[in-house]
Amino acid sequence: MFAALFVPFLFAGSAVTGQQVAVRLGGVWGNAVRLTLAAAVLGILVAIFWPESIRSETFFWFFVSGIVGFGIGDVALFMAYERIGSRLTILLNLCLAPLFAMAMEWVWLGNGVTLSVFLCATLILTGVIMAIRPGAKSRQKMERRGNFAVGIFAAVMAGFGQGTGAVISRKAEEVAVEMGMHINGISAAFQRVFAGLVFAIVAVALIRWLLPRAHWDSWGNPFNKKLFPWLLGAALFGPVIGVSFFQWALQSLESGIVLAIVAMTPIVLMPLAAITEGDHPSKLAIVGAVVAVCGVVLLNVWA
Repeated sequence: MFAALFVPFLFAGSAVTGQQVAVRLGGVWGNAVRLTLAAAVLGILVAIFWPESIRSETFFWFFVSGIVGFGIGDVALFMAYERIGSRLTILLNLCLAPLFAMAMEWVWLGNGVTLSVFLCATLILTGVIMAIRPGAKSRQKMERRGNFAVGIFAAVMAGFGQGTGAVISRKAEEVAVEMGMHINGISAAFQRVFAGLVFAIVAVALIRWLLPRAHWDSWGNPFNKKLFPWLLGAALFGPVIGVSFFQWALQSLESGIVLAIVAMTPIVLMPLAAITEGDHPSKLAIVGAVVAVCGVVLLNVWA
């Protein structure tokens, strides 16, 4: 329980630091730099302590999962950060990810949808629609880049990446069990983050090659001393420490309880976003966030 209670705070910390990185560096470039740092830390740990956990049979599925989750998902996540802020991004991401995961399981595995799941999905979507409305009191310490509607779409895509990526990663874990292997959370995270880094590098290269200079000339300098604490937090709070605590929690508690606790992240994030971004949501948006989070909690308890 100790580890599970820390996860929402770690993920919230990852969100507010990631938003600062996205605004200062640009979403696509900031995500690539952050994943480079996270992959380096995770890779060193795996190389020293668990080198035998990298096997071609499981790596393939973790890589595919990482392309979808940390690749498509995190590029979209950071594009959303710089357009709509961390509060709305994480709410859409974490609340919609379970719905995308269930849709993926229905299409790929043929799992049915019960009445309780349908009611929870309705509750989640109702809350999300309420929360999307920008707060009348919202005032930003830092100007956000890009179009609000594009940011909403990107956050939804981030939820798609996280939800479907999680389902695919279960396939890797099933293959590992069949082979008699035990792959811990840090090794699994490294393999997925590495795939996300490959995708992020390709995305950066394509933007610099295909789009006019104006689209990427404003990307910031990652070696800026004032930026480094935010960059370090974005890399460590999520992919490294956050994932480690998440996996630790799963080893001692039922997955439904852990996911229900993690679903509280958007609530934990609200005061942090208000401090770092000056994002003060309206009363309707706060109620919507609570409704959506309650839907996710019930979904994980009833599932």
